[in-house]
This record gives sequence, structure tokens and C-alpha cells, in this order.
Amino acid sequence: MSLFSRKPKNRQRRPSARKRTDLLDTPELKSAKPRRKPKSDDLVGQAYHLNAQIGAIENFLANKTAEQLLRERMRRDGLLPPPDRAGARRGGKNPNLSHSERRRYHAERSKSGIHFFLLFCLAIAIGWWLLFSGV
Repeated sequence: MSLFSRKPKNRQRRPSARKRTDLLDTPELKSAKPRRKPKSDDLVGQAYHLNAQIGAIENFLANKTAEQLLRERMRRDGLLPPPDRAGARRGGKNPNLSHSERRRYHAERSKSGIHFFLLFCLAIAIGWWLLFSGV
């Protein structure tokens, strides 16, 4: 029996990276989805849910076309439109890396930064030594 076990109890598995969401899976459209499966004889309820879904989709499309019209108007006037946030994620350059890959990436990056700093200090020291040695 070793002092440290191979699977410590304080280590928890990290959740996987979030998957890309479809444009139609926005909260506005999800709220219109029926919460329960309507019975086949409940035609009024089915019609209500279908009308709610149609209304949510129409509102979503109206908002999208309004945003597109605003962008076109701003481009025509020579202004830069605001950035499109539809595909923006917080991941940065490597959004699909697992936790261990991300940890290795940051460790390598910090090690490279330390190496650069030490080489820079060495170059400064050699320059100082050459400058004041009388050569």
C-alpha cells in the first residue's frame, strides 16, 4: 500500500466542454415547447402549443431581421456594426481542449515564459559585464 493512492477522493471529473448550440435552441424558442406530451384527443391544447411555437419562431425571426437591417443601415452609413456574438465563446484559441490538455498547455506556456525571462537576464548580464569589464 502506497502513501498516496492512484485515485484520490478529492479529485472529481471535470464536465466536458459545452457543445455548440443550434440557433433554434435559444431560450426564447425553448420556452414555447410543450412541457408534456398532449393527448391525441386534446386538440385545443395541441393548437395552443402549436400557435405558441409559431409565435415564438416569428418573434425570433423578426428580431433577427431587425438586427440584420440595423447592421446593413450602419454599413451603408459608414459605421462599424457591433460584433456578432452568435458564435462567440469564452474558450479563446483552444475552446475544445480537455482539462488535462488545457493544464499541459498552460504549464508549457509558463515554462516558456520563465525560460525567456532567464535568457533575457543572461543577455543583460553579459552586456553589463562586457560594458564594464574594460573590453
